[in-house]
Amino acid sequence: MNILLVEDNDLDVAILRRSMKKLGISNSLIRARDGLEALEFLKSNLVARELQHPYVILLDINMPRMNGHEFLAELRETDALKASRVYVFTTSDSKKDINLAYENNVNGYIVKPNSTSELTDILKALQEFWSICEVPDFA
Repeated sequence: MNILLVEDNDLDVAILRRSMKKLGISNSLIRARDGLEALEFLKSNLVARELQHPYVILLDINMPRMNGHEFLAELRETDALKASRVYVFTTSDSKKDINLAYENNVNGYIVKPNSTSELTDILKALQEFWSICEVPDFA
């Protein structure tokens, strides 16, 4: 599973990359710093195919320029991208954020853990989940 990580915090990105490496997870990881950069990348990717199928988006909520909710609304309105699989990965455990994310058809909502061992457990669970999922054919 290839990953588009939409995350503005450099430290969170470094910790995620380190945890993936430690677990031997070799998934492709491309980073966008906010929702606007992610949308631009995804729209240009329709032609360039830098992000190989199948892919998932790990999305932070609180970001500059375009936050995660704004990104989701735009993504779901773009015909070629609206079926993208999105997992929110954020520090917000607000019921408002959770409900709004699910209203925009996210596949899951994960609150960022406080420790690297908890992050490792989450990454293991996601890796196992993705390994048993059937993926659509994108010919």
